[in-house]
Amino acid sequence: MINLITRIEPQTRAAFAALFRLSWPVIASRVGVMLMALMDTIIVGQHSSAQLGYLTLAQALHWVPALTSMGLLMGVQVKTSHFIGAGDLHRVGAVFQRGIGYALMLGIGFMALLLLGGTHFLGLVVKPDMVAGAHLPLILFACSIPVFLPGQVGSLFLEALGRTRDTLIATLIANALNVALLLLLVPGHVTLFGIHFEGAMGAATATLIARGLQSAGLLIHILRLKETKPFDLLGRQEKDHHGAAEQRHVGYATGAAYFIEVGAFAGMTMFAGHIGEIEVASWTIVLNYASVVFMVPMGLSAGCSVLVGKAFGAGDFAALARMGRVSFISAGAFMTAVVIFTALFAGVISRFYSHDPLLLPNVKIGLLLSCFFFIPDGLQVVAAQALRARKDILAPTVIHYVSYGAIMLPLGFVFSIVFGWGVAGLVWAVVAASLISGTFQTARYLWLDRRAALAMPA
Repeated sequence: MINLITRIEPQTRAAFAALFRLSWPVIASRVGVMLMALMDTIIVGQHSSAQLGYLTLAQALHWVPALTSMGLLMGVQVKTSHFIGAGDLHRVGAVFQRGIGYALMLGIGFMALLLLGGTHFLGLVVKPDMVAGAHLPLILFACSIPVFLPGQVGSLFLEALGRTRDTLIATLIANALNVALLLLLVPGHVTLFGIHFEGAMGAATATLIARGLQSAGLLIHILRLKETKPFDLLGRQEKDHHGAAEQRHVGYATGAAYFIEVGAFAGMTMFAGHIGEIEVASWTIVLNYASVVFMVPMGLSAGCSVLVGKAFGAGDFAALARMGRVSFISAGAFMTAVVIFTALFAGVISRFYSHDPLLLPNVKIGLLLSCFFFIPDGLQVVAAQALRARKDILAPTVIHYVSYGAIMLPLGFVFSIVFGWGVAGLVWAVVAASLISGTFQTARYLWLDRRAALAMPA
């Protein structure tokens, strides 16, 4: 192994080192974001399969605007990286201020949308008894979005500055608080103002409190950093119409891609809810496991985005090509390890989530089938974010729309409901979409590298 490492050229070794140094705290932080959902799923699932179904429906619907907004805010990370790479430090403060403004507008707007129409939307697809159970948890999840998004701006800003460990620490503290609240609220030990905080309601309340404290802590920390003083984050910033337009364009493209992907997966959850409680609970566990695993390549994509963005801002096309390949290899290697682990221990993983004998067969089959999409799914998220960091905005968005909107969602309906394959049908639809997206996103990045190499003078 040592001989193999020494054979790698020094610049490539340095690229791996830079990626891992920047990415591992982001990975841990991203895993921490999903850890809240993971602990919600485990603790509520052990409490009641029915309550897990209610929680899943409320979470699925709220994640559509929440993750879409996270994509819309991605311009904070990309443009901060660009300006730091280009030495335009006087433009960084405006990026942060715009991000906070966008976060508040999006959070309040989407909260109002869910409060006014969320339950009615669920009623169009899901059985009435499940809608009734998901109603109050959905209200709390909706209220958590405006307090969640400003904290995401803080995380993206710190990542662009290379202070990824700061976000990790904040995430770990928030998760510890969330677990403590889950253990208190989910069993039903608390009743306030006539509301019984049990099961899904307890989990939603824990999420709201933990998110709010995490966001407040991150923003206070950023404002107190000596490193951010030169940016004058609270001061009046110069108008930067061009920078603002580019920040929005990155956000529009990323938000559109996130929307179609998370919207399609929410639709798949609605299909499961249409079939029954066992199916929606089984799909929840499979999707939750896949989502936690997915946070590693997503964290790598954040590190890749920062490094590619700085290389692009500096006009270093050799570094662009190197960072892309290093990121793809890293994501592919990790997801290969996940495939092996999941194939060997699918039964153990299933029992970790639930001991319900009605759930376990569906969950185990779903986890085994998921092994077919782990690798392409990891590659597509890294490649898509790398493309956006080099200002190739349209292509990854179109590929996402085709893969997850035009292909996965209809296939999910046909396989799970029309063909009657249930949870297995939903997973096969994800396999098809991930293979298409992963192949085309990665090929697009490599093609741009080749075109840039041919355009460089000999």
